[in-house]
Amino acid sequence: MDSDEKLTKAQKRELRKLEWEQKAQSQAKTAQYKKIGLWIGVTFAVILGIFGLAMIVNSPTTSSGGGLQAPAPTKEDIYTKGNPNSKVVVVEYGDYQCPACAQYQPIVKALLEEYKDKVYFVYRDFPLINSHQNAHISARAAFAANKQGKFWEMYDALYENQTEWATNPNAETIFTNYASNLGLNADKFKNDLNSNEAKSFVDNALSNATSIGLNSTPSFFINGSKIENPSSYDELKALIDNELNKE
Repeated sequence: MDSDEKLTKAQKRELRKLEWEQKAQSQAKTAQYKKIGLWIGVTFAVILGIFGLAMIVNSPTTSSGGGLQAPAPTKEDIYTKGNPNSKVVVVEYGDYQCPACAQYQPIVKALLEEYKDKVYFVYRDFPLINSHQNAHISARAAFAANKQGKFWEMYDALYENQTEWATNPNAETIFTNYASNLGLNADKFKNDLNSNEAKSFVDNALSNATSIGLNSTPSFFINGSKIENPSSYDELKALIDNELNKE
């Protein structure tokens, strides 16, 4: 007789129960292994994604600003510093009443001090007159200071003291005081600030900025290409050094 026939009904039931339990345990382990494998795969993919993102973020680039291009410097650019023949041209479009621009002023100042003739720096006005009540007159104040050879000194004064004049209805008086402190002729400064020449210059600068698609300040360009605003001076240095080291 076959061995199964020698088993009692109870023993057969117990044997089938044991077989079912073993099968269920095997299926559970298989499912667990699949779940673990899935989690490992997802985790690995996330790690790769983070690593790839970090590589993109940390790689110096000058083409991450939405494809906007700034016109090359011309004789119309009167606020410049450095070497016009340098292989690296940095352009800033700024608004003196813009708080973010004021935050970048120390970075720009450090850049000008460190790189000197290694780069050519160009500042262009982009007064956001719809949101900043003193944007236009502050740009004219810089223009008037430039008439007496003190643009960069006024540039620093305007940004470093922005909170003093930003919403002040007597901004002209404050700017005239800055001019006097810089050793400028106050009467000439006021005449130049309110001149048609100053107003036309600032209006044209505003028109030129909007014509290339700009809508915010500050906006920085390196060799004509808009960059994402650097988060630190070191980040800006890396971008510039990358251009300087190109063959």
